[in-house]
Amino acid sequence: MNAIETLQFNCSTCPSECLLTVEVERDANGAVAAVRSVAGNSCPRGDKFAHQELTCPMRVLTTTVAVSGGDEALLPVRTAEAIPLALHAQAMALIRGVVVEAPIRMGDVVLPNLLNTGIDLIASMDIDPA
Repeated sequence: MNAIETLQFNCSTCPSECLLTVEVERDANGAVAAVRSVAGNSCPRGDKFAHQELTCPMRVLTTTVAVSGGDEALLPVRTAEAIPLALHAQAMALIRGVVVEAPIRMGDVVLPNLLNTGIDLIASMDIDPA
């Protein structure tokens, strides 16, 4: 039989940060087999967030890449949208080798379709030529 567990964590979809109480069913390996109930959310987004967080957590990845020929040595970058947290290490391994050529503008695509997620890695600031 699967184990039932009650978890508590805050929803981060809006400034209310509701404290969610979530009942989950775990399989023999300890993985979440099912989300049985979600309570404490003041809007429907809390329910959706709890299910997402426990089955495939998503985060925006932020980091820096090297710049060639620019007035800065590093360019802050981020994914345009959240990607699965499970892909972050693989994404960082790929991003570590990236060097962008100045000039670059905020919002420019640095890496399109990162790891076939359909999400672009974009510049978070402007860099002018040196």
